[in-house]
Amino acid sequence: MKDLGEGTIRRIDWQELTPVVLLLRIFNTAIGIRVLFLSIIGILLTLIIGYGINCYSNTNLNSQDNRNFQKPVYIEPLLDLQHLLQPISFREHPVKYSWQLVQRSVLVPWDIFSMSGIRLARSGYDSFFAHISWFVLLLLIWSFFGGMICRTITLRLTIDQSESGKELWQFIKQRGTGFLSSVIIIVLEMLVCLILIKLCGWFFTVPVLDYFVAVLFPIVLLLGFLVMVLAVGLFFGWSLLFAAVSVDGSDGFDAVSRVLSYLYHRPLHYLVYWTVCGVLGVLGFVFVSIFVEGLVALTCELGGFPVQTAIPAFGYLTLPETYGGLSPPENFILIWYGMVQLIKPAYTFAWFWTSSVAIYLLLRRSVDAAPFNEVYQFAPKKARILPEININKE
Repeated sequence: MKDLGEGTIRRIDWQELTPVVLLLRIFNTAIGIRVLFLSIIGILLTLIIGYGINCYSNTNLNSQDNRNFQKPVYIEPLLDLQHLLQPISFREHPVKYSWQLVQRSVLVPWDIFSMSGIRLARSGYDSFFAHISWFVLLLLIWSFFGGMICRTITLRLTIDQSESGKELWQFIKQRGTGFLSSVIIIVLEMLVCLILIKLCGWFFTVPVLDYFVAVLFPIVLLLGFLVMVLAVGLFFGWSLLFAAVSVDGSDGFDAVSRVLSYLYHRPLHYLVYWTVCGVLGVLGFVFVSIFVEGLVALTCELGGFPVQTAIPAFGYLTLPETYGGLSPPENFILIWYGMVQLIKPAYTFAWFWTSSVAIYLLLRRSVDAAPFNEVYQFAPKKARILPEININKE
């Protein structure tokens, strides 16, 4: 065997040579057992509070029918778009079929999270309590589960390690407030600017003060500019806030500063990364859906279990008018059937958080030239050094 020599290239690190190949690891990371399990728990809690708020809203409105309950207001992207729409044939309408597939997969997390803030901003007095409750509870649930998912993904994508459950819980206790505070900081900053703009409008209606407001109107424009910067950053980059806390161990202010800097320094990179992630996410969703449907079809057809009349979604279990008359054992079978179907939206949420962490790592490398393996880790406990004792007697 020939001696290849010390200067021979034995291995090419494609991730260092072409960092964008990091996106190719999204699927393998998203289908991890821990990531999918945390996603399922978060989705279940989201369904519970979504239907609870819908029932509360319908009760207050004294609705005479159940149509609003069957088509949820707050969680419609998760159930209505994904499972309750009539399927479209690809041969008859290829464009519509492809767009519906995108809606049923990669757009579900964006609709769930982003629409909660948009609805809150557009809510009236009669629906403000329901919208603010939905926004706050959604933020609390996914600040915890989304934070745990992001931290798990961060270690797998960077140093290819996995924290134990105890270490993950310690990270959440130590840095978990950053997931919640980063979003709250941006919202509060926007509210302060909006309140100041409103006050300037009131002052402009007061004689004499209107001259001062007119002279200082550039400050009002500056406040509006800050609101737009924060709103665009929050709408497009809020998921990166969770990644910043998971990767760098940032607090709320540091996470906001990093994300806004990366987003406005590399906007085209950001859009291209999400486009690539979206294509990979749809392909992964198709694979997971085929696997789940094949598993259910094989099990149910071979065993003869009564799930043929069920809507293929966990939402079926929350629509009592659709499964009346079934026996308790049949309902238990359908419960397990619905739990298996949860794997599909769980993958979608897992893909969403994995893509956010991967895109944050790529943007951080592009702007700050930070290597992928530079990630926040717990400082090891220092061993206590005892003084040396001389036991030799003279």
